Amino acid sequence: MIGFLVGSIVLATLIFSIIQFAFLWAGQGAVETAAHFAARKFALNARLDIRKAKSVALSEASFLCRQRPGGKWESAALTSLDFAREGEDSSATRAVTGEAYRVRLTHWVELVVPWVDRVLFTVAPVRKAKLGDKYYLLLHATRWVTVE
Repeated sequence: MIGFLVGSIVLATLIFSIIQFAFLWAGQGAVETAAHFAARKFALNARLDIRKAKSVALSEASFLCRQRPGGKWESAALTSLDFAREGEDSSATRAVTGEAYRVRLTHWVELVVPWVDRVLFTVAPVRKAKLGDKYYLLLHATRWVTVE
């Protein structure tokens, strides 16, 4: 009887771990996709007005991160974009055709699977945060884009 209980707990933990890693894998794929599309939107709109292009890119990235499996409105609010022109800060108001920009997307993913969230939060080798009783891991993606 004791062996059955221990085996059940181990099996349940293994199943929950697989589910949580599937959510993280899907989240990383969504972050990569969102970074690609946000960089593309930025490249198309940056020649006219960089501030508007940045806001359009951020809205695109937030939308795609919210639509991922396990995405929520709260997690979309934890999405940010960082733009740099050829390795330095971009403070210009207009971009010139052919300039290269680095678009770095940062998205915090909530660990949602019970039991496993605390363990994964403890052992994960990435930046992490705990807000209230929720655990978050940082996922990021970087794309280089040329202004069109």
